[in-house]
Amino acid sequence: MIGRALPYIVALVMVAACSEPAQMEYFCSSDDRDSLGRFCYSLDMSDSLSTYDIAFYTRIDCSPKDFDALNDVRVDVELVSPAGLSYVETVYLPVESFSSRKRCTYDSVVDYRKGLTPVEWGVWQMYLSLPEIQGLRGMGVINGKR
Repeated sequence: MIGRALPYIVALVMVAACSEPAQMEYFCSSDDRDSLGRFCYSLDMSDSLSTYDIAFYTRIDCSPKDFDALNDVRVDVELVSPAGLSYVETVYLPVESFSSRKRCTYDSVVDYRKGLTPVEWGVWQMYLSLPEIQGLRGMGVINGKR
């Protein structure tokens, strides 16, 4: 009897053990920007029982001399709600946030929002616009749920 029930028990345990990831990462290379030059992302903020932590990450490949000439990186952020309302602001990636473990490669991860409760639940569109930066590989967004 147990032999016949075993596959069903295993299936139930596997289904119960499944859960969505606590965070999602999205990366858009510099070559994959839209026709307006923006990096584009879809952020799922559908869970009304959660708050969200959003961070930006990037990598710049350039000489130490070129990096030393770099200022804080301006990022124009546009968030579009599921209903189509647009929220726009400008933030900066501080030069101090970049670190280098390998010569001529500089990485940055910067919190954008922590504990965010969206004004509307659902899938939001995020558009990031940056100035042209020599050696910028792209931009990534981390959407963490807690």
